[in-house]
Amino acid sequence: MKTLSNSCRRNLWLSISIACLALAASMFASAADEPGTPKGSRPDIDPVCRYNFTSGSANTYLSYCVSDNGNIVTISTPEGHGQELFGGEGYGFCNASPGIVEYHDYAYADSGNWDLPTLLSHTATTVKIARTTSDGIWTLTQTITQVPATPSIKIAMALKNNTAAARGVYLLRFLDADAGLSRTNTLDATQNTAAAWNEQVGSVPFSFGLQLENVGTPQFGYWSGFAQDVPDGPNACAFAFNAPGTSPLVGIDGSIEMVYADTIAAHGTKTATMIYRGF
Repeated sequence: MKTLSNSCRRNLWLSISIACLALAASMFASAADEPGTPKGSRPDIDPVCRYNFTSGSANTYLSYCVSDNGNIVTISTPEGHGQELFGGEGYGFCNASPGIVEYHDYAYADSGNWDLPTLLSHTATTVKIARTTSDGIWTLTQTITQVPATPSIKIAMALKNNTAAARGVYLLRFLDADAGLSRTNTLDATQNTAAAWNEQVGSVPFSFGLQLENVGTPQFGYWSGFAQDVPDGPNACAFAFNAPGTSPLVGIDGSIEMVYADTIAAHGTKTATMIYRGF
């Protein structure tokens, strides 16, 4: 996998521009809920389960729940093996140009510059939630779908530029993964995947893990997975700051993210699609 230089990765937040985006792109060729109703008691932190999904059994078992704000609050796969409990999960993006503004919601923490979410639809297998930033510049629409056959959680994040000017943006999905409900994991990443797993050592007879994987060819010119050496969600404008680039990160309380970057045209939309899947 081609990678950005350490200086670009570590200091991206100091040199955010359309030129940097171009460089990156060249280097990396409840049933009663009514749609349209704003949800949540407050626009910032909302880690409460609202939409529950379960399928399969034993090795094909998948259970997860989604908050009003579009965070995946818990994940369990296969049966009896929780993969994310102690930390956070969610989304963030950076308005990289013109200007620099950061937005995120990682369930345990929120940037505070969001309007309330709007439920667009909810079925037995899918929930679709839209959320606009409080400055009105961006609308993020998330479609989160249960895929029993895999089993996996498919997430499509469509980011719309509501303004009359093209804007550079970094978009990401974040997970404080605690594979097997252990805070100490091994983590690694490639261009298409970021993963965390617990090692098969001592009295632990088997190891389990969770991966966050890009699906298909993104509409964004740059994309890559990252393994962070901290459990906290990143500043979306410095998404690689806590990703040391060593491979793998062993025996730490870390986190994973999948990142996309490009320019979005005036009134345009670009979509990134990814899945969570146990392994």
